[in-house]
Amino acid sequence: MTVESAFALPKTLTATQLVDICSSSTVSDAAAKGDQLSWQRMSDADFNEWHTGFLAYNGGSVDIVGWQHGQGEHVVSLSFWIAQGPNSHKACNYSLGSDAGLLGGLTEILGAPETVEGMAGNAYWNTGLMEVYYTQVGASTLVNISYKK
Repeated sequence: MTVESAFALPKTLTATQLVDICSSSTVSDAAAKGDQLSWQRMSDADFNEWHTGFLAYNGGSVDIVGWQHGQGEHVVSLSFWIAQGPNSHKACNYSLGSDAGLLGGLTEILGAPETVEGMAGNAYWNTGLMEVYYTQVGASTLVNISYKK
């Protein structure tokens, strides 16, 4: 690996950082924590299609903030939102091209998952108000953390 390609690889979050940002009580709080990552803040236009679909599904308002880092197939993204309406909740979605130790880190923080499917392909935790879904397909990993209101 060259020095240039090492710098092109996206920074990833630790499980502790992810849970900290996702447990924010407001979008402003999440924004302040997420901005410390020095990733590019996503614009309203980046969320336009998602926002329109979410409003149609949820029937209430939603405030969202997000960040991304990297390029092409190496993009890492994190979004945080708070939804009002019939399905009021707050949630976080983290997408990256590798596990980056997240499954082990989440297990250290949350304990053993309630369910595990495949060879560490899917894991689920329910800690009362918080639900965590971990999915790895090939080289891609997705973590969704949600809190019921």
